[in-house]
Amino acid sequence: MNQSSTNGQFTEQSSDLITTTIVTASSHNELSPIESAIMDCCNTLHEAQDRRDQLTIREMNIQLENLLDRYDQTDGEDHPNPTWARANQRALALSAMGKIDQAIRLEMTALKYADTPRRQEISYGNLADRCLRLGEADRAVEFFLDAINANPESVPVLITGAHSLFEAGFIDQADTIFKTFLENPKLLSPSSELGAYLDCDVRTRNLCEHLPSLSLLFDRWALMNAQSFQSSKGDQQ
Repeated sequence: MNQSSTNGQFTEQSSDLITTTIVTASSHNELSPIESAIMDCCNTLHEAQDRRDQLTIREMNIQLENLLDRYDQTDGEDHPNPTWARANQRALALSAMGKIDQAIRLEMTALKYADTPRRQEISYGNLADRCLRLGEADRAVEFFLDAINANPESVPVLITGAHSLFEAGFIDQADTIFKTFLENPKLLSPSSELGAYLDCDVRTRNLCEHLPSLSLLFDRWALMNAQSFQSSKGDQQ
């Protein structure tokens, strides 16, 4: 998965453009078997793109095309809204393949059929993320605002929004989002979406030096992981 106006001080500051991302779901229960396999392939492909691992890129492209064909043949595995789902999943794959412009166009098609707040959140959030990866921060902020209206508590949307605000120059507002995470410790738990971003998302990690609340969040996450490791080590003794 990638998924209110703000005012504040504008500063000319930007992180290096990173064209890959990670794909998450609020829970694996909301994904069908093929959707789960598509998500895993997309994450593997994003990682391979970062490493410039051409062999894995070719393998994942083939796997994704096969999965998408099966998804189409089963009408999105009997999805309640296959018109939205099929376009959304194919856009997800195109995004992982690096075809971001095509992914945006197809997600815009999916958005026309997003008939629930959850589907709107997903499509708007994906559009924000992809515009951000193209370096179109102002456009990403617009899609973020639409996504956050659909679900104000979505972790992926909030993280994408923080990046979008940062790249658009709203540094304080971007930091405030991570400060909100610090004030909600229940979000920082094993197997959480927030934990996945802290562990795996290079783009988020790169913001640490610019956003003090994010730096504190990483410190807290590292301490939690260390404590968990020591606890599991003690249980084995």
